[in-house]
Amino acid sequence: MNLNKYLKSSNLLKLTVSLLILFFLLFFVNFQVLISSLKSINAWFIVALIIIPFSIFLRAYRFMIILNKDKKMFSIKDSYYLTLVGTALNIFMPASGGDIAKTYYGYKWHGIKEEMLSSSIVDKIMALLAIFIIGSCAAVYLDMYLLALFSVICGVLLLLVVFYPNVAPWNLFNRLFHFLTKKNLEIEKLKDSFALSNRIKLITLSISIFAWIISYLQFYVVCESLSVEISLIYILAVASLINLSILFPLTLNGIGSGEAMMVYLFSLVNISPTLAIVISLLYTQVITTIIPGLFGLVIIMRK
Repeated sequence: MNLNKYLKSSNLLKLTVSLLILFFLLFFVNFQVLISSLKSINAWFIVALIIIPFSIFLRAYRFMIILNKDKKMFSIKDSYYLTLVGTALNIFMPASGGDIAKTYYGYKWHGIKEEMLSSSIVDKIMALLAIFIIGSCAAVYLDMYLLALFSVICGVLLLLVVFYPNVAPWNLFNRLFHFLTKKNLEIEKLKDSFALSNRIKLITLSISIFAWIISYLQFYVVCESLSVEISLIYILAVASLINLSILFPLTLNGIGSGEAMMVYLFSLVNISPTLAIVISLLYTQVITTIIPGLFGLVIIMRK
């Protein structure tokens, strides 16, 4: 199958699903509230914009540490550029797939294939593990024990993959990669790249936890810019659900599925669906994807 044709047809399906979900959510939107809330955005939104490069830096630094586990192959500048490229690709791909697809550009620009791919996978797993750790602690603090249990179970499953990489379905992943690109990966290289020292695992996990706290502090600031009263602890407790909704594979970068989840989660703390949708689009699409993604697109075009 031609990769370009596959991506075009796949993206068309995901865009259709996203638009259908958004169309359904329009029935819950009060357009007067929507317009007035956008008009009343205060200076806190500028603070949310200022945080963007710092949030990107932490993700890039984590990726650099994972990739340089044996020897220095990447500088922080290289990693920062590639993180922006991944964010740009997220605009066009489902389930934050740009964070993995960026490995194609890393391979083209630096000649590293298996190491780049496996490092991106480890990087993604570390990020997810961190958000489940944060979510379980915050949920326990708020006595949301069912949500805490869910986060703990997901976290334990990811811990097994991190500390026992042999359980990962590498052969299945290689077949999928071959189906898309007509090329094969060296499985042993993938496994070797995945086998990090416990020191690096703890360092990257710590960076991930700090990065998520900064990111969801940014989310909280967006809420403040719209004068929406919500607890930062509550945001951290439900962060894992927000991220899983964005990873829903049948939408384009979580558009629609993220907003639907946000409407539900915000309704639990008496925040209107209109404000939930506005905050979701501003944070998950504009601030964390489109703005840094534009810089990533410039890097792709320049190179």
